[in-house]
Amino acid sequence: MMHPDDRSLMEPEIQENPYEYYAALLEQAPVYPMPDTGFYLVTGYQELQYVLSHPEIWSNDLRRYTGSSMFQHPEAEAVLEQEGWPRDTKLQTDPPVHRDYRSIVATSFTAGRVKQLEGFVQWVVDEGIEALGKKQPCEFIESFAASIPIQVITRLLGLPAADAGRIKAWSDAWVEPLGYGLSLEREIEVARLGVELQHYLAGWMEAKRQEPSDDVLTDLEHARFPDGSPLPMHERMGMAEHMIVGGHETVTSALASGLMLLGWNPAVEEDLRKEPDLIRTFVEEVLRLEAPSQGFFRYAVRDGEVGGVKIPEGSMVHVRFAAANRDPRVFPDPGALNLFRKNAGSHMSFSQGEHHCIGASLARLELRTTFRSLLERFGSIQLLAKNTFEHLPGLSLRTLRELHVEMNPCGRR
Repeated sequence: MMHPDDRSLMEPEIQENPYEYYAALLEQAPVYPMPDTGFYLVTGYQELQYVLSHPEIWSNDLRRYTGSSMFQHPEAEAVLEQEGWPRDTKLQTDPPVHRDYRSIVATSFTAGRVKQLEGFVQWVVDEGIEALGKKQPCEFIESFAASIPIQVITRLLGLPAADAGRIKAWSDAWVEPLGYGLSLEREIEVARLGVELQHYLAGWMEAKRQEPSDDVLTDLEHARFPDGSPLPMHERMGMAEHMIVGGHETVTSALASGLMLLGWNPAVEEDLRKEPDLIRTFVEEVLRLEAPSQGFFRYAVRDGEVGGVKIPEGSMVHVRFAAANRDPRVFPDPGALNLFRKNAGSHMSFSQGEHHCIGASLARLELRTTFRSLLERFGSIQLLAKNTFEHLPGLSLRTLRELHVEMNPCGRR
């Protein structure tokens, strides 16, 4: 087995295929001070749980403590500050402040509101599958996976369905800086696209102020703190942007990864066709094995200790959800896709604790509905030889670059 010192999480090759490296870290150093970066990498499940449950030591509010920006170039950040609103989502603050902001948007993702969306999600999936059946073989992400979640989040926010394509283009640009390494020119272009999105949302927020409806933008526009004061515009904007990206990018990634795993595991596909109720566990295993959000940073606001490793105040800590999802202490035979895994839903892919993903129930609904419908409509799912299974570059997110498939209607194998 390799030693953690032999490689680095910052290497593109490791980010593309990280699982041997994760195994080495989990066995030898679940909390690992990375010599080439200065930050501490937490991969063990229990160790990661401890960090997430102590935000008073390891803060999620990087903007407050480090002044960090998604942009590497200050000229790009200046575009947002001068022409729009700085990216600042209070959903990434710490308690108790975080709880007030989370409670404002929590009503948008209640079980009741998600249930109300079941029919719409099914309709979107059915429409997408109907179109998919007419263009076989195809590139699955562009032809299907990218369009389903953006239509759902567009509806949830209360925006016109006809604008879903524009919103997706803005969302794609929004996450580009997370891959790091953008040129100054591209970062400035991305910032300008961000300003376009912000002014689009601002116009709709004003419309929701005058004519409220049952949607997220109305919730944000009319939200009040306990003292009766409204949210400042930059905070409403930050939360709206956060929900668009969070409600779109991760589901698209999971849909593509799930279809890839189906293609790699024909016995699993056969079991799901025989017992469709197993799709619930299949979705959890997809999220566990191919976490769309691989990991994010925390900031040590004071000295702490995790797994016997002392972490001094001022350190950056990277909580690697994807590695914890393969901790053999919690998930036996962690690399296997097991439809009968009892604790499959205990994965870290939606985080845990105060910052557990607020849209997790909606994401699960979209994934379960889609995979059930794909298996009902298509009798075979074949991955084409042209696939490289490469991912878009980036430390935090894991998204297939493309996925070429051929799916035949039921009755044809």
